[in-house]
Amino acid sequence: MDDFLTGGIILLFMVCMYLIRLYNYQQETIKKQLDDINKLISSKKQSEVRLGQISEHFAPLLKDFPYDSKNVRFLGSPIDFVVFEFEQEKIVFIEFKTGNSKESSRQRTVRKIIESGNVEYKLMTVNEEVTIK
Repeated sequence: MDDFLTGGIILLFMVCMYLIRLYNYQQETIKKQLDDINKLISSKKQSEVRLGQISEHFAPLLKDFPYDSKNVRFLGSPIDFVVFEFEQEKIVFIEFKTGNSKESSRQRTVRKIIESGNVEYKLMTVNEEVTIK
């Protein structure tokens, strides 16, 4: 009876060790798979950012773009475009977004400054020194 009990304990111990090794192996496999998924997600996000950066250059050439492309100037950062609508005597600032991208905090700040009317025009002349009027 003692041999049977001892054999049962040894068998139970071996099963437990096997299950622990199996668990650790599965944890390593899951970690590797998560790392691979995170790399794919990061790569996809980088591709989306590049696509957005490329697309914004061509936005004024799209047929549904509401402004005359001759009056559009690309800035890129922090705002993508400035449109000079001379006929309407106004200037329009445009931020172009693709997919699910959102305004950055700097872009929101620029929008708030523009909306509050805190925009100025300065004429700078350069001779021997810079003069701002």
